[in-house]
Amino acid sequence: MRLPCHLLIFFLSVLLIFNCSDTSKDCDSITMNFSDIDNFWNAYDKVKNVRDYEERTKIIQEYYIDKSSKGLKLLIEKDKLTAANYATYLKDTVFFNSIKSVTLNSKNDTTKIREHLNAFKTLYPDATFTDIYFVIGQFKRAGTVIDSTMIIQLEKNAKSDQTESAFLFSDDQLHNINDHNSLIPLVVHEQVHVNQKNINTRNLLSKSICEGSADFLMYLQTGKLPSSLQETYAYGEMNESQLWAKFQTDLDIRYHYIKTDWFYNYDRTDIPPDLGYFMGFKICEKYYNDAEDKVKAIKFMLDSTNSERLLELSNYNGGL
Repeated sequence: MRLPCHLLIFFLSVLLIFNCSDTSKDCDSITMNFSDIDNFWNAYDKVKNVRDYEERTKIIQEYYIDKSSKGLKLLIEKDKLTAANYATYLKDTVFFNSIKSVTLNSKNDTTKIREHLNAFKTLYPDATFTDIYFVIGQFKRAGTVIDSTMIIQLEKNAKSDQTESAFLFSDDQLHNINDHNSLIPLVVHEQVHVNQKNINTRNLLSKSICEGSADFLMYLQTGKLPSSLQETYAYGEMNESQLWAKFQTDLDIRYHYIKTDWFYNYDRTDIPPDLGYFMGFKICEKYYNDAEDKVKAIKFMLDSTNSERLLELSNYNGGL
């Protein structure tokens, strides 16, 4: 039987409401899932003294991969994580032993995380939030949002004075790992992404606005930057006008060709990585500071799919 059009629209609307309620929540009702952290260290303790590669892979598959939470399942699919790769990475017991206690102690941060998300809601009353899954991944990202699910990789956010590595990382490469004090700012950054309408980015400007606005609102609320970005922002402040000149030149170039100048360029030795974050931050900062209605300014930052209009309204000129 075919439903009348008005009934079909009603049922679709109800379905949409229920689907939204599964992912968008008040910050007091979100869950913070650490089951993957416990499962990982259980698997690690079983595998760390096993030399046979196939046996190591089997143990990781059984005790970590097969027990994945919803968040880890999404990350496994997105980043093509395999038990075989974990079996290789976990040979660096020096590194994993040095971060174990920090990752386990992250469970103690849930109250502070909720406090900061509540504080963000005072800046932007329309903010909604999503459940957070804390996992151990394979070093590809510090945090991400996949299908409205937020995932934080603690191996990328657990550096301390005790962190060292036998072969996975050089001392210079360890700079790209956030320290534990970066965890709360990172969570706020990713929850800003949950609230963005312009998260699908296809060019330098939209990508910079997307990431820069998340960094700006994170900094506005926490007063902190993740440790892996502090050098980037220090360099940006010292070279703002030159970066702005290059940024303007690159705006009309296909993102594919200039990505390594602005994003995820951790192998560059001549410049710090992720300077696109800095440029987007400065554009959003100028727009926000000049706005009379701050809540309306945040809403436009998060809702607008017209990055060119936001840049125009900001009157940003490279700090000159």
